Amino acid sequence: MHSDTIKQQLIELEQLLVQPATRLSAELLNRYLTDDFYEIAATGRCFGKADVLERLPAEAPPVISQQDFDCRVLAEGLAQLTYRATIQRADCDPSCSVRSSIWRFDGEKWQMIFHQGTACEPF
Repeated sequence: MHSDTIKQQLIELEQLLVQPATRLSAELLNRYLTDDFYEIAATGRCFGKADVLERLPAEAPPVISQQDFDCRVLAEGLAQLTYRATIQRADCDPSCSVRSSIWRFDGEKWQMIFHQGTACEPF
């Protein structure tokens, strides 16, 4: 698979994961995250897949904008997508972060295996 094709597919998946309909659906989240998924949030808290499936559908979805995507193919069927995000939660100032996701292709579909957000100054 060509790296530009991989990049476009992963951008579409990242954009799908921040949509309220996806964040509120444990079924959709389960589809896009590997069973061994691990996240380090911008707050420093760590989450596994079970935590995400329980937490996100119970939250009021924030408005998340993403920009400046870049993609590195790490190995056959393994790629890293990086980008910058602005997150606007109700009654809070927006927060900015640099994001990194590692995606694994199982021969049929891409799933996120790892995600990290690092808080940063507004951009």
